[in-house]
Parts: sequence; structure tokens; C-alpha cells
Amino acid sequence: KCSSAQRMSTSLSAYEQERLKNIAANKAALVALGIEQDVASIRTLKTQARTVKGSAINKKKKASSVPPRTKSLRQQNLDTDGNAMPDKPVVATPDPVVRQPRKPSVPLDAAKVSTGATSAEEAATFLARLGEGSIREAPAPASRKTKMDLSSLAVAEDDIAKLVPERIFSLAVHPSPTKLLVAAGDTWGRVGLWDVLAGDETPVVTFEPHSRPVAGMRFAAPLPHLLLSCSHDGAVRALDLGGGGSSAFVELYRAPEDPDGDYAMLHALSRTAGEGGALAVCRTDGLVTLLDPRAAPGGGGTGVHTQRVHEKKVFSADFSAAKPHLLATASLDRTVCLWDVRAFGGAGGKKAKPLATLEHGLSVTAARFSHSGDRLLTTCNDDLLRVFAGGKADKDWALQTAIKHNNKTGRYITSFQAEWLRGSDETVVCGSLLHPRGIDVFDASDGSAAERLEHDNVTSVVSLIAQHPTQPVLVASNSGGKCFCWRPEE
Repeated sequence: KCSSAQRMSTSLSAYEQERLKNIAANKAALVALGIEQDVASIRTLKTQARTVKGSAINKKKKASSVPPRTKSLRQQNLDTDGNAMPDKPVVATPDPVVRQPRKPSVPLDAAKVSTGATSAEEAATFLARLGEGSIREAPAPASRKTKMDLSSLAVAEDDIAKLVPERIFSLAVHPSPTKLLVAAGDTWGRVGLWDVLAGDETPVVTFEPHSRPVAGMRFAAPLPHLLLSCSHDGAVRALDLGGGGSSAFVELYRAPEDPDGDYAMLHALSRTAGEGGALAVCRTDGLVTLLDPRAAPGGGGTGVHTQRVHEKKVFSADFSAAKPHLLATASLDRTVCLWDVRAFGGAGGKKAKPLATLEHGLSVTAARFSHSGDRLLTTCNDDLLRVFAGGKADKDWALQTAIKHNNKTGRYITSFQAEWLRGSDETVVCGSLLHPRGIDVFDASDGSAAERLEHDNVTSVVSLIAQHPTQPVLVASNSGGKCFCWRPEE
């Protein structure tokens, strides 16, 4: 019988058999060299640990828990010398923003809604003084010959007034040929009136007929005694300046509310009346409301028509003086559209078809027809003032001039709205961020800069500009509630 070793050797491969022979030969060589123990026995020896002196009494104790992390002086509220620093004030969590409630639709007694340092008696006296003057006189229509000479204008110290406490959102000058009256609206629903020639006889009064920013302010051309104001609170109100001390802010229009209580904010009023004597009211939902102040004294009815013209917010609307049916609207959707209001008539939710659409780089804050109606001036947030020239047809409009202008007013300065110089198709005026402070003047034909309108008494950025239709008077406003009146030096 074969032994187990023989059976194993026969079961191994030739490689394994050769490996075992090599191991045996290496072991025999180690024994021949006098090494009594083979390698296997050496590997099995236990290594004796070396004892270090003092190790028994100086054993490091194992931490029972993780030590606390060290803090820097800053985290300990200590200065570099280790002294305690004063505690930082605790910033309270801001309360959620609550929308200001809308004022009731009833007429608001102007004297009773006076605000600031103006008493009800002073407000009534101011309005009574206006009613005794020429506030109801219709101005003579301006012509091309009445172009204003800017070189003769200056701002006297007495021609600066603070009409409202907050940033001015809207500005207007009354068209009376003898009474110089300025109106301004601010961010919290206040309306200020300034009788420039009143001297010390209560020159300024302030009212609060709205609850949110007054974004539009106009003196109705057919009814010069009416001061119209529109606000983000969704209301259009009218103040009869010729009604004496008992005058009231009467609501002409109120944007409807949805089931959740939300409503469209109002952003502007057109400068002039269009076809049929209606003014255009710009809304935040892309609609314009055509409002005839003569036919809607109670807020609604036959004097109101609403039409969708954009998908986004409408910032500005302007009728052409030469073609009252032609309306230009400027929107957040980066376009200016031209419309024939005679074609309006569909439901407010259905968008009409524009005569022309003028593309812009960013949102457009203002659109203004020139005196002749042949040119259209736009103000855009892409830092350009554009001048478009009209053709023979109402739909023919082409870009003529693009004027580079810094329109980045930021959060705390009212957006610029470039205007045509009164009675001119060639000169453009606009608020400016440059030093010294003043008003930029440009040639609309080639975009070249003309001499700026500056004065030492103007030390802040002016955003909005309003001009008297017949007198050499130009008024500009800043974000501190002040108005500056440029007029010929006496």
C-alpha cells in the first residue's frame, strides 16, 4: 500500500512538488550553517516587552469623555486683551409686512386729511385762497413758438420747498397763467401742494388721501381746477381746487378686488386726454383704464373702460397731442406698444392688437410723444434714452437715436422719466446722477449732450421733471420730498 506522503505527492502538481523540494533544500542549508532552529520555530517565539522605568506610576489616564473644544476670544466676546466686550444688540425678528388698508370710497374732506404740521384750519385757508384765484382758468394752448429758454432759468433760495415727507413718486404743475401751483405725491399716500408765489402765507400744505404710493399726478386739461391722483392702493381721486375750504378728495375709480382681497395697483396717469377726453390709467396687471373725469364723478359708470395692452405691469401711457386716438404704453415686458384706442372695445381680459411694438433691452419706465406727435421718447433701464420717428401711417415707427444715459437709480431714488422740452421736438431733458447735480439736456437728432441745467442751490439728485405749459417754469423733485423751481431771475 502507498503511504499518505506518496499519495499526496502524486496528487500535487509538478510546480508544487518542485516548491517542496526547494523548501527542504533551504532547510538543510540552514542546518549545515550551524543554525539549530529552523525559521518556523523562530517565528513562534514570543517577544518580551521591554519595561520602561517609571512607566508603572506614570500611566496616562484614559479620558472618560471627550474634552470640550476651545473657543477663540471672538467667540467668547472678548477683545484682544481678554476684556469683555459690550453685548451685541439682539435683532428682533421683523414682523410680516401687512398691506395698508384701502381708504373708504366716500369723499375725504381735504382739510380733515391734512397731515404733518398742517392743521385743518390752515389747509382750509389754503384751499379757500386757491378758490378765489384763477385756478379755474383754462390755459392757452401751447405752440411750437413757446419753446422754453433754459439759459434764463435759475433756482432762488425761496424757490425750494419740501412738499411731502418721503420720496416723491409723481409731480405736476398747474397750467394757470397767473397762479404758480406745484403738486407732488410721495411713497405713503401723501399729496403736497405748493403755492410758489404765496410768500410766507402758508405756501405748502400736505394731505393724505391715499394709503400707498401716489404714482400718478395730473391736472386735467379740460378741467384745470381738478387735481387727479392715482395710487398703488388702486384708487383715482380728484380734488376740486376751486371748491374753497370745503373741497374733498372724491374717488373717481377703484380697482376691483378678487375673492382674496387683492387688487391691481395703479402706476401712472397719461399727461393729456385722448380720444373723447379720457385719461389713461396704468395698472400693474397689464391693463389700462380709460377714465373720463367728466363722466365718472362717482367712481365708475359710462366714463370707464378697461383694456388689456400688455401681459406685465404698465409703467406709463401717453396720448399724442396731434392724434388723440394714438396711445403709447411702456411696460415691464421690455416693449413700448402703439395703440388706436378707437379699436378698443373688447373685454378687459382680451388683449387688443397693437399698431406697432417697439422692442427694448429691459423694462421701460416712460414713453412721451413730442409736441408735434412726430417723435416718441422712451426711458429704459438698459441705460438708453431712445427717440423713435413716426411715418405717414400710425404703425410706422423706426428708431432714430439712442442716447447713452445712466438710468440705474437704485432702490431709494425714483426712476428717471425723460421729457421733451416744452414746445420742442429737438430737445430732451432728464434727471441725472452726475456731479454737480442738475438736469441733463440732449439733442434728440444726434444724441449729443447740450449744456446741463445746474444751480448751486440744487445739491441732490432730481428724478422727475414737470413744466408749465405756457410760462418759463420748470420744476424738478428729489427723493427727500423737495421740489426745485427753475424760473427766470427777477
